[in-house]
Amino acid sequence: MSSEMMQSSLEDAVNSKYGSDALRKHFYDKKANSKKGRGNLGTNQTKQLIRNMQVDWHKVELSGDGADRVITCIGRKEVSTERQDNRKSNGKGQIPYEEIVRNLVLLYLNQDKDHPATTTIKVLAHELGLMSDTLYFASKKVKSNQQKAHYDNLDKKYQVGYSMFWHIVPRESERIKNHLKSVLKKMSDAGIIYLRDVTNAVTIDENGENHNPIDNIQAFEIRKTQRNLREKHDVTVADLRYRPKHLKVLAYKEDEQEYFDSLDIQYIYDAMIIGLIATDKEIKHYMKDSLIIDFKNSHACNAERLAKKIQDDFFNKLLKAKDNHKLVEELGGQAKSEHAIFKGTEYELVVQENQRLAYDAIAQAKVADTYPNEYSNKLRAIQDVDEQEKNNCNL
Repeated sequence: MSSEMMQSSLEDAVNSKYGSDALRKHFYDKKANSKKGRGNLGTNQTKQLIRNMQVDWHKVELSGDGADRVITCIGRKEVSTERQDNRKSNGKGQIPYEEIVRNLVLLYLNQDKDHPATTTIKVLAHELGLMSDTLYFASKKVKSNQQKAHYDNLDKKYQVGYSMFWHIVPRESERIKNHLKSVLKKMSDAGIIYLRDVTNAVTIDENGENHNPIDNIQAFEIRKTQRNLREKHDVTVADLRYRPKHLKVLAYKEDEQEYFDSLDIQYIYDAMIIGLIATDKEIKHYMKDSLIIDFKNSHACNAERLAKKIQDDFFNKLLKAKDNHKLVEELGGQAKSEHAIFKGTEYELVVQENQRLAYDAIAQAKVADTYPNEYSNKLRAIQDVDEQEKNNCNL
């Protein structure tokens, strides 16, 4: 067993590749409602995070209490194991365009050109053609002022409606990243490609920026120092991303840059090394443009299928009743009376909040029962699928 070890706080773990949007939301919801402003995870969420880590590590240990818990991972596995879960077929067969993505990856790696030594999932998705320029560059905009400026500067053909555009971009770029990551892992497990997670350090010399991997021990030490600096300045990873001009964040950045300067680097980021193992005889060649069109149509059809479920839930699924008993337990005060707790579907809530229909384009589409079709068509526009290239979805 490898002697490699990784240690992280609960917050670092939630914001690592082992976290998810649901886990991060749960953590920061807890933080927002905490008297001490400390995030935390419930029992089920903690178990889920540990299971995610056990895919890559032989041993995962949890120590400490509450928000101060520390997760220690010991012995990185040579080959990641497949996580078993309770989803139907353990998540298998959930990517309808998996074969297309596999072939695009093989074509990309087998072309006669120099590939960068390392890359990221999002950059690779763009290189493969899974994300159009519009989707790729928009997915980098996370703050509201960035999003508004970016949307205003788009070509008119991509301005599919402000609300729907920013409703589609984050979820579909994230879906593509997650699906590509899953396909790459399967290809690696099958011995078709070589895949390894690394940490890149950016340095500058007379030739410009250099992006090169650093060893795991140095990467661990850097991340540990970053965590200590965040604790010193009482800032979170979310603060660094969404509140860059806050005084505490600026003070943290100053200390962090001083630390990076001592190492002669600019910054670090997560990346991966990917290469081809299979021989030419084992690879079937395809036309790239045709594959990309097939992918984008299949991706849009899958998105429409999932949007149909959202549309159906809008009319038929009862929303989870939102009372405030947990806050009352933590902070005191008075519990909501029974009649003040909304019980019904999202459609009934929208009708009750009748002013919402005046400004919420997504709610308008759901009420009109056009949400899946609008979602799919506008996704195709963002992904640069021409009208003549569109395929009908047999859902």
